[in-house]
Amino acid sequence: MTYRLRVKIGGLELELEGDRDFLEARFADLSWIDELLEKLGNLEQHTAVEALQQQAVVGDFSSFVEFASHVNPEKNWEKFLTIAYYLYRQEGRDLTYEDVEKYYAQARWPMPKNIWDVMSHLIREGYMEDAGKQNDRKVFRILRRGIEHVESLMGSGGGGE
Repeated sequence: MTYRLRVKIGGLELELEGDRDFLEARFADLSWIDELLEKLGNLEQHTAVEALQQQAVVGDFSSFVEFASHVNPEKNWEKFLTIAYYLYRQEGRDLTYEDVEKYYAQARWPMPKNIWDVMSHLIREGYMEDAGKQNDRKVFRILRRGIEHVESLMGSGGGGE
């Protein structure tokens, strides 16, 4: 069985995937984290600053509705990504179909006729991935391409592709 573990250390987020023995071995001796942080410290500082600024943008809004109006997604798949991005940055968690319904209602967006087709499109295009189940609910994870798309919408003031 494959396990996935996500760890946040300050502005850095690591995701490890492997079998149980691998993950237990990596966390029995955490000295590799210090080495990794040292190596990352040698990278250009502006990339770290840009990442922190993007992460701070979500925190600058008092609600999802305010954040969504800033992003201004036009298409349903962009709205799904906006919700997934918000949950990822604000709560550090993945997206469920229940989240889609909840946040669509908050933003007063009309629900798409088939939310499963929208999610299938996002997975097929590499914006999201199926992350299994949590509490008997299907869960979806936003991928780098999805994060970058929402951040490009934030930079351009919305609407896209």
